[in-house]
Amino acid sequence: MIRRAVLALLPILFLVPGGISACTCSKAPPGTCQGLQQDDVVFVGTVMDVEGVPSPAPDAADSQNAGSTASATDVTPLIRYRFKIDEKFAGPDAAEIDIFSGGDDGDCGYRFRKGDQYIVFTQQEIEGRLFATICNGTRPAPDGRALLPQLRAMRKHQRVASVFGVLRRSDPPLLAPADDPDDPLPHIKLKLRSKDDRFATSTGPDGVYSFYDVHAGEYHFSASLPARMELTEKTLPGALPPIKIPNGACFEYNVDALPLGKIRGSVLGPDEKPLNLASVELYRADRFKDTEPGLWGFQGSKGEFEFDHVGPGEYILVFNRTNRKDPNSPFPRTFYPGVSEQNETAVITLKDGEQLLKANIQVNNGYPTHKIRAQLRWKDGRPPGEVTIMAKASEGENPAAQRIGEGVYDFTLLQSAHYTISAWEDLDPQRLSLRRAKETCTIPARIEAEPAAVDGADTETAEITLTFPSAACDKE
Repeated sequence: MIRRAVLALLPILFLVPGGISACTCSKAPPGTCQGLQQDDVVFVGTVMDVEGVPSPAPDAADSQNAGSTASATDVTPLIRYRFKIDEKFAGPDAAEIDIFSGGDDGDCGYRFRKGDQYIVFTQQEIEGRLFATICNGTRPAPDGRALLPQLRAMRKHQRVASVFGVLRRSDPPLLAPADDPDDPLPHIKLKLRSKDDRFATSTGPDGVYSFYDVHAGEYHFSASLPARMELTEKTLPGALPPIKIPNGACFEYNVDALPLGKIRGSVLGPDEKPLNLASVELYRADRFKDTEPGLWGFQGSKGEFEFDHVGPGEYILVFNRTNRKDPNSPFPRTFYPGVSEQNETAVITLKDGEQLLKANIQVNNGYPTHKIRAQLRWKDGRPPGEVTIMAKASEGENPAAQRIGEGVYDFTLLQSAHYTISAWEDLDPQRLSLRRAKETCTIPARIEAEPAAVDGADTETAEITLTFPSAACDKE
């Protein structure tokens, strides 16, 4: 697989509709730069042709030896992309090349578009085929304005920047105004500071910056930004955290300048107290659709939700946008400040840098619920291990377990649903074996209590008991 010290990727978490696998790309910290290696294949190319191809079927003998029941439907389909190489950094001398990618999103396959130009990083897998994924740096060529000069320097064995990237003016995810792309910020002074060193540079006309010969250390990144803006990443709350840079790094670090507007509030129940759990979503007023997600916020134990880095404009704030039946916050969809219909909502208008700190949403007309307490018991005393308890709903969301004390939990149930409450304990074999040092046996990995069926409408049942069996061990 290609060595990816050329750049460190930011974390990527793709949320996709139910029924489709999700792909998560791990975050790589800044590392020592390995440059372009002999077996790397890295280039800028244009997609000339796209074709679906069959994957090699699993070897029948290997499947039988492994007890596999693999079939043709288990094989991930492949897509072959034929590229014209426009600029080569590493790899064979060829005018064209085939790159493969998995046909479903679950394997992190990259989806190229015919006619578009990309920077392509590859990895070699089965049968000598070169693969591209969303996790190894492949991207549309216009997104490589900071990376391309460093790749050219590596190819020529010239000096490579220690930290480089693009500074853009941005908005939080899903809150950018219509037809307003992230804009590079030119001619902005930047600084990297550690306790021992100071480095300074400026962005160019295209927002690209580079720091060279940075020594190892923990650095704070700062910028002389226009008023009412903060240096951060659009997916982070607050300002940029410090970064640790080793000697000899070549770290791609794209950063954003976001507005300082803020919306904070509480979702209040009929008793005027904040709900223990609540989710809210924020939208540009002209882009709200109850079928599409907005910028998501959460209210927990602190009793507040908060959206930061909100730019000037008009906004809609909504609790329980999908109108789901959730026993953890059992109230229907409600728009700010406490209305059920979108046309009745109070549109929030923010000026540049303005903060609205009491955007409270009053909810009412809750779904009927009742509480039930679950007691956990062990026949021979609780063995060492980790306990999990859950309630599975026949409809709506599963209720959260609220721990009251050792082995005691409360659930809030919707009266319209049925529940199965179950508990299990993953045992700690090491600690348990010490208690049974005189016995020679194999400790089970898990013990499970007999589950209990509960009707949410049964308001007379206030408590149930789940009993664990003995952590019996099999005699050797």
